[in-house]
Amino acid sequence: MSVDKIKILIIDDSRSVQKMLEYVFAQSDELEVIGVANDAYEAVDIMRKVKPNVILLDVRMPKMDGLTFLKKLMNQHPIPVIVFSSLITKNPEIGVKALEYGAVEVIDKPVIDYSNMTTTLVQEEKLLQVVHAVGREQIPSRSIYQTSVPKTPMPLSQVRPDTVVCIGASAGGTQAIKHLLSQLPDNFPPIVVVQHMPVEFTGQYARYLDSVCPMEVAEAVDQETLRSGKVYISPGDRHLTVEKYGGSYRARLFDGPKVSGHKPSVDRLFQSVTGDWAKYVIGVILTGMGKDGAIGMLGMHTAGSHTIAQDEDSCVVFGMPKEAIALQAVDQVCPLDQIPQVLMKLVMNKTKN
Repeated sequence: MSVDKIKILIIDDSRSVQKMLEYVFAQSDELEVIGVANDAYEAVDIMRKVKPNVILLDVRMPKMDGLTFLKKLMNQHPIPVIVFSSLITKNPEIGVKALEYGAVEVIDKPVIDYSNMTTTLVQEEKLLQVVHAVGREQIPSRSIYQTSVPKTPMPLSQVRPDTVVCIGASAGGTQAIKHLLSQLPDNFPPIVVVQHMPVEFTGQYARYLDSVCPMEVAEAVDQETLRSGKVYISPGDRHLTVEKYGGSYRARLFDGPKVSGHKPSVDRLFQSVTGDWAKYVIGVILTGMGKDGAIGMLGMHTAGSHTIAQDEDSCVVFGMPKEAIALQAVDQVCPLDQIPQVLMKLVMNKTKN
């Protein structure tokens, strides 16, 4: 039985980039470029005739810039969008804004060697990996991310000092994390986050979350003591772990090789909290491609932590939660909207124990 090809729409006003991307996608029998547009208006005309499964989108284009088009598209007709732009390395706020608007991935566009147009992209492997991962996914409606910060957050008191929440995410995780954190009160126990993201973005992303969430949010600092009311985001080029330190926890940052194909790695974070204090740790695995975090969550589950996975319908990419569920590492599978309430109840229960 044949499987339909993943239909790709390229939106970029550079003819050389269009040709390069067409060449890259032609290497896979599972992919088909169904249209090439020089601007957003041409793209809409193509989409009226055939709906793509994935869109490759540049930022700087005539008539309408890519971010404006992305925001309009995701609010009206959600489709997996990969932003492919040369602007994001020097302007990381553009990449974070693209993720905020709903892009599933942001990839830096390289400088093309015009003397050798058949040269493959440095990012070719990643580009193909992302397209294959998201090409058969249905993007959840943006309405699930529109809940505002609670006016009267649920009160917390007498929370155990050894309660901590560890979260792992990848593709689609930037919006999922924002939605989750925006529903938690400013005195919630410490939260440690590994989100697969380029190192150029993590600081900007942490500052963005800090501006929209009740809790304080910042990049983690090595040997920093974890405290309630703060979220610790892993830098994009270091492994983040948690270690017991006296009567509290502290963050540790490590260099070294990738774990499960990533640095930072969700597995590395989850594996660090499987000591005899694991019963006071809550693990959450959100939307993302691949399997990073599944083995680590199994370790948490076995050690006595309560573990949660985002459900398929609310995920942009179900890969990471699916792998954790397949290993029987998950205590609860929840829609994204329900995870904040579940965390609140778990924290209150741990306070009573």
